[in-house]
Amino acid sequence: MTSPVVPLHSAITKEQFASYLNQYPAVVEAISRSKGAKDGQKTLAELDQYRYVDAVETFGLKKQKREMDLDDVKMLVEWKLRHGKFRPTLMSLVSSNPPSSSQQTIQFAIKFYASSKDAGSAIRMLSELKGVGPATASLLLSVHDADNVIFFSDEAYYWLCCGGKKESIKYTPKEYLALRAEADALMKRLGVSAVEVEKVAYVLMKQPETMKESKADVTAKTATPATSSSSKKRRTASSEGSDKKEKKSQVTAMKKDTTEENTALRRSKRLRK
Repeated sequence: MTSPVVPLHSAITKEQFASYLNQYPAVVEAISRSKGAKDGQKTLAELDQYRYVDAVETFGLKKQKREMDLDDVKMLVEWKLRHGKFRPTLMSLVSSNPPSSSQQTIQFAIKFYASSKDAGSAIRMLSELKGVGPATASLLLSVHDADNVIFFSDEAYYWLCCGGKKESIKYTPKEYLALRAEADALMKRLGVSAVEVEKVAYVLMKQPETMKESKADVTAKTATPATSSSSKKRRTASSEGSDKKEKKSQVTAMKKDTTEENTALRRSKRLRK
């Protein structure tokens, strides 16, 4: 079976958009089940509730209940790591920020955004935090204004800036500016919010992955367990291959961590000049 065709954001209708948006809970639940969670760890579904409901209700600028602190940032970063690609070093970098100065940096950036609506400058300010580049900074800003600020997710960038193709992302302010421009145009055309665009992009870009997982579940349930020595050898070889792929994935993820942190550091140096 061929992979589903991803509709262009410039051509998607309001009806199609609504249909994909309605699929988001099922897609997240399927991915949450497939990833599971370690003891004491929240599931993706639980983190998703925090990111899209609890955090928005707590930090949304219209009725903000309190200001964001480092623990809140870490919770959002945990969601980011589970919702998208895992970055091995990102959480340790973010956790290394001093709690007091981190909160001051966040408060200053959010107050600046509230008065100016200048998302680009606010994201540069948030990027002064260790381990926080444009992508993570946009996430922190998004929960404060979910209707207007889109999170710089891989899926959103693939759909809005790469025609649905998974091309290389450098996580630069310039790329985020391009993402915002495309997202704003779609939001105005269909009358939808930034967070809704983000969810639809996630559904569209995760379709092939969730379809494969569903097939794998069906195959696992119907397959007869093999007990021969040749089957054991095949399982061992498969396990070794999976280990190699996992190591390669971790190396790639570490490179992306470094890319986003370097972007944040370069931005921080320019702001000090």
